[in-house]
Amino acid sequence: MTYYDVSKIFWLLAAPTNALVLISAIAALWAVLSGWKIAARLTAAAACMLVIGTFTPIGAALTGPLEYRFARPRPDSQAAPDGIILLGGGGIGGIDAVLRLSKDYPKARLIFTGFAPDKGTATFDKYLLTMFARLGGDPTRIYMDSRPQTTSEDAVYTAAVVQPKPSERWLLVTSALHMPRSVGCFRAVGFQLVPYPIEFRTVQSHPSHRFAAGSPALNRFDTAAREWIGLVAYRLMGKTDALFPGP
Repeated sequence: MTYYDVSKIFWLLAAPTNALVLISAIAALWAVLSGWKIAARLTAAAACMLVIGTFTPIGAALTGPLEYRFARPRPDSQAAPDGIILLGGGGIGGIDAVLRLSKDYPKARLIFTGFAPDKGTATFDKYLLTMFARLGGDPTRIYMDSRPQTTSEDAVYTAAVVQPKPSERWLLVTSALHMPRSVGCFRAVGFQLVPYPIEFRTVQSHPSHRFAAGSPALNRFDTAAREWIGLVAYRLMGKTDALFPGP
């Protein structure tokens, strides 16, 4: 069983909503079978957390500090980077961002990493390159690496390919939510990074803007919690250079 498989199983149990439902079910059964007050209290506590996650913007509150940990650099504020790295989590927004950046920095190397862990690699790679070309980019500039299945592997495999030097600067493009953990992983393997966050889900001045109760709120709660748990886990395993990487 690979680390990727273990992480999937762990998250199935550790996702807040999944964990709270399991705790509620186990505690309720415990209360029925034993009649212990502690089981009833545990059930009530889990139910309260589910209510908070469903009907309050706690997910947005957890998302904001992650998304605004790094500010996006202004185009004229930095020297031209040696390369641009796009992580698979960046999605279509990442393709658009790299397209613009590749035109601003025509000599920069382009790395797409971690895009096809669960898809037919060759087919999906070809699709991404075709999309990039149709949007006006030059697909021959791209080095595509579909081997990584985790953020840590994104960093390790990319470092093995490009052999980053201390004098080089690399733009890292991924979702704002995922940026702190990504930065920590790439710094740990020797990259000098300029984070370029995309796909913000919150407004910094109004974190609960457009808050929607119910399943959207639970989904945001789970997504934000996953990043915070990932930061702790990666630091404990030595995969990042700090618990909460910052500028």
